[in-house]
Amino acid sequence: MRLAILADVHGNLPALEAVLDDMRAYAPQVIVVAGDHLSGGPYPLQTMRRLWTLDAKMIRGNADEYMLALADGSAPPEWQGSAQWAVMRWIGAQLDAPLLAGLRALPEQRTIVLPGTAPIRVVHGSPRSSREPLYPDRTPTRMRDFARAHIPAQARGAPSLAQTLAALDEPLLVCGHTHIPWQQAYDGRLALNPGSVGAPINRDPRAQYALLEWAEGRWRVEHRAVPYDVDRVRAAYTRSGLLEQGGGFARAYLCNVETGQNAPWFLVQHAYALAREAGIEHAGTVPDDIWNRAVKTFDWKGVQAK
Repeated sequence: MRLAILADVHGNLPALEAVLDDMRAYAPQVIVVAGDHLSGGPYPLQTMRRLWTLDAKMIRGNADEYMLALADGSAPPEWQGSAQWAVMRWIGAQLDAPLLAGLRALPEQRTIVLPGTAPIRVVHGSPRSSREPLYPDRTPTRMRDFARAHIPAQARGAPSLAQTLAALDEPLLVCGHTHIPWQQAYDGRLALNPGSVGAPINRDPRAQYALLEWAEGRWRVEHRAVPYDVDRVRAAYTRSGLLEQGGGFARAYLCNVETGQNAPWFLVQHAYALAREAGIEHAGTVPDDIWNRAVKTFDWKGVQAK
């Protein structure tokens, strides 16, 4: 039994197509997609329609939930008008009613049981929340990737990966959300993050996913990284209007695609620093004048050069 594990496509259709081409040689019987399907890239509608054709076992991610909140009016008011969230409004305008209904019908997490194999729990962030990251805390090389991406340390009071695995009925946990590929075992249990198909942040801009194979009574993992036509994505950001209308976040998402670095979060950190200098405590959204200054003064060339 072979499975292909995908996560965090983020509207990057060329990256998804490259992964689907690559996995064809392995003939997986099941495709799993662990959330965050459409936000950030220039192909949100096309990406979701392509995913629907795969008959994949899918869940929602936190970014998918944000788009649903924007569509049904439950999102914070500032998402409707602030410069910081212009990219979300552009993406929301591309989505039709059938897509939103299909996205709403996806579960937040699920258990996959296949004949003759051990069951798999699939989440986006963690079993507790789609927004909570999981860390390979006993794998120093992978934790360095987290540090370089400026992903915050584990929240105080959050369970460790060992505690998370011990609390599950399933011996294999698949997660996404952090855009960094890793795997880590504890006492016969395994956690796996396939990395991001469309926006990896481990300084490798290739499209990343994982293959699972059931052999000798356990799941074996192979991480894959696939080159694809980034020029096509770059052109689509301009042609679609996303780069112009989506503002600084759209530019940062494109920088992420080009470099494999966490440019959107680096930009947000820069904006928060400017807000603190101005004596403003932020609650997720900074005033437009500060956001626009952050975009103008951000070290775009420095990210590209790293």
